[in-house]
Amino acid sequence: MPSLRSIAVTVLEDKEGAYRWRLVELDEESWRVLRQQPRSMKTYKAAMAAGLGELQQMIDDLDAGPREDEPQAEPESKSELGPAEGKKSGAAFGFGFGLPKIG
Repeated sequence: MPSLRSIAVTVLEDKEGAYRWRLVELDEESWRVLRQQPRSMKTYKAAMAAGLGELQQMIDDLDAGPREDEPQAEPESKSELGPAEGKKSGAAFGFGFGLPKIG
């Protein structure tokens, strides 16, 4: 089985009440940005849920986690996030933070 990738979800606070998620990956000894949210959200919880949803969309098998053979993300993509969907079951899943509210 290919190696597990070291991907983390972080939340930036641009200013008070303005939060954005960022996905970063450990590349040897430093972190590089994989993707980040172009527009801020009103709460940390919403930004974290959206970031976790974005990470979930990158993973083919949530039981195994993100693996080296899966497609690499485009750096700092400006993709818009819709409700996350589980790849195998089609069910929504929010990693305990709930699903982000869009709109």
